[in-house]
Amino acid sequence: MSSLMETPFVVFDTETTGLSLTARIIEVGGVKIYRGRIVEEFSSLANPQRSIPSKATEIHGITDEMVANAPPLPKVLQKFSNFIGEAILVGHNAVFDLRMLAFHLEREQMPLFSNPAVDTHTLMRKYFPQLEKYNLPFLIQYWQSPYKGCHRALVDARHTAFIFFRILEKNGFSLSDSLKNFWEWAGEPLYLKNYLPKPLNDPSDPKLKMLTQVMQKDGDLKIIYANGHLAFKPRVVHPIICFRCGKHYYMEAFCYTDQIVKTFRLDRILRIF
Repeated sequence: MSSLMETPFVVFDTETTGLSLTARIIEVGGVKIYRGRIVEEFSSLANPQRSIPSKATEIHGITDEMVANAPPLPKVLQKFSNFIGEAILVGHNAVFDLRMLAFHLEREQMPLFSNPAVDTHTLMRKYFPQLEKYNLPFLIQYWQSPYKGCHRALVDARHTAFIFFRILEKNGFSLSDSLKNFWEWAGEPLYLKNYLPKPLNDPSDPKLKMLTQVMQKDGDLKIIYANGHLAFKPRVVHPIICFRCGKHYYMEAFCYTDQIVKTFRLDRILRIF
């Protein structure tokens, strides 16, 4: 029976241009843990092919200049896939990162990671219900993490790894414990496939219906959009997926003019040809 000693874990984090599904991943960081020790680290910026909002930069400090020469996200995700291998993934507020990874992999038509994942935020709430906060900066102080800095992917992954093993320790786990006992304690594993945006396959809205028909035929269409440098000018796009995020509907589409995948809010599409 597999033990925690023989099980690799990859504790990871992402930094993004925002919190919605329309945001872009701009940094991926992770630490691989085997036999209770960090044996390898991964860190890479990614070029989002769009400007990083100032509010996001205020949090993580990543600027447009820093990502200007960074590799495109598909290359970063492929390298990260190679890095994680068959490891169990660990993240703090892991649902957010899993959702972002699932959305980006789907958009880039790359295979989803099949690794099971566990969320330290959920574990903290379950086994330490007396705490007043569960955000990472608070837990860094609470557990007295030895690592410096915060809000960058690699250092947050290091913090989360430290917190993860303190949680295990405080709940009586050692590296000799079985993986079976670990999952019974941690609960059902999380998987990327469960966090894909749900396509709108049967829209009642005429605009959504038209877009769905075009996507089913793998066709192109011409739109006039109310935002951006081509505002109120026609552009040809190739729709990829329509989805709902919050109260708005969105379309991911390849824009032939800009030669990149862009996100369009449907209520800002003024006309479809």
